[in-house]
Amino acid sequence: MGNFFKDNNLVEIKDERFIVDLMYARPENVTMHPVYEEVGFGKKAYVHRDVAKCLVGVSKKLKDLKLKMRICDAYRPPVAHRRILDLLPIEGLFAPTAERSAHCHAVAIDCCLTDERGNNLCFPTKVDAYDKNLARKLAFGQTDDFYKHFAKAAADFYDEKYQREIYNRELLKSIMFNAGFEGIRSEWWHFQLPEGISKYPVFEWSEHPNKKKGV
Repeated sequence: MGNFFKDNNLVEIKDERFIVDLMYARPENVTMHPVYEEVGFGKKAYVHRDVAKCLVGVSKKLKDLKLKMRICDAYRPPVAHRRILDLLPIEGLFAPTAERSAHCHAVAIDCCLTDERGNNLCFPTKVDAYDKNLARKLAFGQTDDFYKHFAKAAADFYDEKYQREIYNRELLKSIMFNAGFEGIRSEWWHFQLPEGISKYPVFEWSEHPNKKKGV
């Protein structure tokens, strides 16, 4: 049996400038479930080799700025994406299918900047716009308060009360854009390879009986 990651040109993020802390591998996310653990995927972050090449430039810039980056999501197995949709069947919150999610094509990461000790810099929202109380409301289909909060996640959100947060957001965007990534309007933390969904296939990972979890 071949190695799924090697066979599909997927590589693990290991650079010391990146702190791997996958939000869907723990319950502190909008689903309130450790989805990656539930499907047996584990806590390691993988991306397509072409993404990894771009991250080399990101790492160099982070070193110059004396910063690090927290990787909150990377390659997302379609089985995990489908699990997320089952947990939160709310239209517009996630890509409607794995085929529409750049994460399932291994060409996207969700991230934020930290200081060298790993403390997150301030941003208009947390990554994924996570808020414990709002996540509980989402679980009961109560979306109004979440979407009011989610408005601050827009890449062009502006409010003079958030000057420092917006400065950090723009710094992150500059680092990522200069390294070859593009963003999306609705999520300041999401970056992907241009034309990634059309250029790269969906990678259908599944756990095999003789495969260790997270390997």
